[in-house]
Amino acid sequence: MESNVGVFDASVRESNGWLEDVMRETGLDQRQALIALRAVLHALRDATTVRQSSYFVAEMPALIRGIYFERWDAGRAPATDHDSRSFFARVRSGLGDLGDDHDVALIARGVFHVLERRLPDAAAKIKRMLPRELHELSAPSVAFEVSERKARLADEEKVATLGRLHAEAGHERGAPLAPHQNRPPSEQHRGGPLPNTT
Repeated sequence: MESNVGVFDASVRESNGWLEDVMRETGLDQRQALIALRAVLHALRDATTVRQSSYFVAEMPALIRGIYFERWDAGRAPATDHDSRSFFARVRSGLGDLGDDHDVALIARGVFHVLERRLPDAAAKIKRMLPRELHELSAPSVAFEVSERKARLADEEKVATLGRLHAEAGHERGAPLAPHQNRPPSEQHRGGPLPNTT
């Protein structure tokens, strides 16, 4: 009995982690995050077959799996209207009043980011099963885009620094860098013979 309680406690903790992720991605409070998670899971469930759903939920915490199958009719055929407008309409229906005050597409994308992070293999497989128009659900989050932009700017700064060092060493613009100049600026040797690295 104790081991069963331990498994249940672990599922509660993990499910709370899912909700916290949804809250971070969407800016919703805990109650709203639960509604959003349920709405998106049900929209995904209704767009997939029983077999696809069984694969998708296999690694979910028990409580999240319960939310996924809540009020599920296994005999109902998957939705055939697979455009993004219909999908978002199903999400909005599940959101209730919450859908009137928030951007449904942003909520759906936020929840999908959590699914991709928590269930990367299953989410990738579900994404391949969904029509191409719904692939926008996995568009990068704002946080991811900011991170990517910072990394790109850092790379551009590094290239500019290498070019400046190259010019300072008296090389013509566009001339190839010497092998040691391909190292990060902090490791480059300026002037004189190269140090023996062997």
